[in-house]
Amino acid sequence: MPAIHIDRLVQQLNSIFEPESPGPIFRENFKSLLEVHANLAYRAGQDIQRKSSISKYHLAPIVNHHIQNQFSSLAKNKPELALEYADQLWTKDYYEMKYFAAIILGSLPKELEPEILNRFIDWGSRTTEREIHQVLFQFGTQNIRQSSTNKWLETIQTWVDSSEIVNAITAIYALQTLVSDAAFQNLPKVFKIITPLFSIKNRKITATLTSLIEDLAATNPVETAHYLSNLLLSSSYLAPRQIVRKNLKFFPSSDQKKLRFALSNAPEIE
Repeated sequence: MPAIHIDRLVQQLNSIFEPESPGPIFRENFKSLLEVHANLAYRAGQDIQRKSSISKYHLAPIVNHHIQNQFSSLAKNKPELALEYADQLWTKDYYEMKYFAAIILGSLPKELEPEILNRFIDWGSRTTEREIHQVLFQFGTQNIRQSSTNKWLETIQTWVDSSEIVNAITAIYALQTLVSDAAFQNLPKVFKIITPLFSIKNRKITATLTSLIEDLAATNPVETAHYLSNLLLSSSYLAPRQIVRKNLKFFPSSDQKKLRFALSNAPEIE
């Protein structure tokens, strides 16, 4: 990859950001910039390639840093324009375009929170790519979570309470990102939020819950096994049994034994 000339990079960024172009024009100019700085020689390992199907430009860290600073500044100083740009960037199926769209959301002021939350639902529900969900909910919620993690959990709870399938799936994606954060400790709240979802007969909800339980098993297998055992013994729904069976292998043997006992003694299915 060619050496990065910082002065030229700054000039290129200024030529794109300073004119305040309409969204579609900005998107295409920005895409051209990323293509100029793409690492075309990058070759991911086979295992890494399997994890994600989305295309990447593989920008140098210094390029990524300068672009991120530009978007963060734009979001603070001209939030409406930044939001328009975020909408445009998200339409492109490249990791970096979606990453910078999420960076914008995470830098926007509190006054635009309703618009931000709408995009979590709209954008998050339109892709099944886990890496993109992580980008959206890790970077897009930065200001919201820094303000109050409890408030963010309350927002996720309202999505579950809405009884809308799309909202419920968005809630699960958001929780996956939270439980993957080593600093997050409030698993009992997560368990409380997701409990009603096990009663919903919907293939996509079951699939996303299965993925979330795998993450919870990796984060805290003891608490997760205890929660699932109680859920199995106190409910007659099919989904918890399907999800536990698929995730048994992710638990230590002692917790597997506890879960198998709960499976054997669960009430008859409705």
